[in-house]
Amino acid sequence: MCVSEQKQKKLSAPLVGRRGGMGDGPEVFLDDINKPRQEYYFKPPGFVTRWLEASLQDERDTPIAWLYWNIMVTMYPALFLLWALPPSNLLGASYLIGFNVLYMQRFILAMHYSTHKRLFKKGSCLGASEFVNKFNICVVAPVFGIPCNTYWLHHVVMHHVDNNAWNKDLSATEGYQRDSFKHWLWYWVRFMVGSWVELPYYAFRKKRWDLFAGCFLGMAGTMGAYAYAHALNPITSFWTMAAPFIAVSTAMMFGNWSQHAFIKPEDPRCNFGLAYTVLNHPDNQKSFNDGWHTLHHVNSQLHWSEFPETFVKRLAEHAEKDSLVFDQVGFFDVGFALFTGNHGFLADRYVNIGQKKRTREEVIALLKQRLAPLKHTSDGSGEWKGGKAE
Repeated sequence: MCVSEQKQKKLSAPLVGRRGGMGDGPEVFLDDINKPRQEYYFKPPGFVTRWLEASLQDERDTPIAWLYWNIMVTMYPALFLLWALPPSNLLGASYLIGFNVLYMQRFILAMHYSTHKRLFKKGSCLGASEFVNKFNICVVAPVFGIPCNTYWLHHVVMHHVDNNAWNKDLSATEGYQRDSFKHWLWYWVRFMVGSWVELPYYAFRKKRWDLFAGCFLGMAGTMGAYAYAHALNPITSFWTMAAPFIAVSTAMMFGNWSQHAFIKPEDPRCNFGLAYTVLNHPDNQKSFNDGWHTLHHVNSQLHWSEFPETFVKRLAEHAEKDSLVFDQVGFFDVGFALFTGNHGFLADRYVNIGQKKRTREEVIALLKQRLAPLKHTSDGSGEWKGGKAE
């Protein structure tokens, strides 16, 4: 007897749990595990592909290299053309919207993973691999509005080392009521304005003089380039430099807020409790498996392609530590649900992977508990405890 195509699909995708706190809802299969990659749009010519593949540190990062090629041969010519043409708000807005829709999410995650792990192996790229490996954060990032040479310090050194800790990590979420749009606005403004001071000061305070110099020069160069470009052409400089900074800062801070919205108040430094996992959402195929954010914090050196299989292997550990898992939602869906007070939407997509059984109301109560701001203890121990939700 023939097995239906749908049944075959379910047989090839591992069962990871059931929807609902009681574990009695629909079965949840890890369909992500077999989905084709969608991070890039087209492959480079054969000779470029062969050169890239021979230069890569890990051939599994081919989609990252191909995405960078896509950006270089489409976005950069459009950028140069925009500067060559008479100033136009219509053309500038079209450039900003069009290329952000095409590339912003994909680039941020490509930059993210190729910053954690080198993209090109030592000695490759005609001996310039050390420079080329910083091409993403020094040359491409500013085109998307991210100040030159700041991402590695902010994300790898600060965010992953201080791990969302208040007054240490610039993008820490734990001090806010994380289903409050008003609190997110404060968070966004602090990053937009404060990052220009807090980030270099962080490196200075840690006596990381190389990082301080690199960050300071990158920020100064970014500001200087904008001032010069604005003097030449205020309209085009706005759409190619200022507006991208606003757009990417908003996207990154909304994304990080959403990824670190739920925090276990009893153990806020536990990686299984300060992040969560989203399964079976199209964003996972466009963002290098970004939905496994818990595992990324557990081991930031784990290759992005290994997240689905590792999640299955460590499923019991996720359950033991009461880690949150959601089905068929992305991080932005979570953020919007929280801002609109739709906690029930998330409770209905909660996946029981072996955690204690909870009613729908108990799942909602758990989510709200993990959304409350964390307050510093009065004994100066540096630990954090859950505060009352506003």
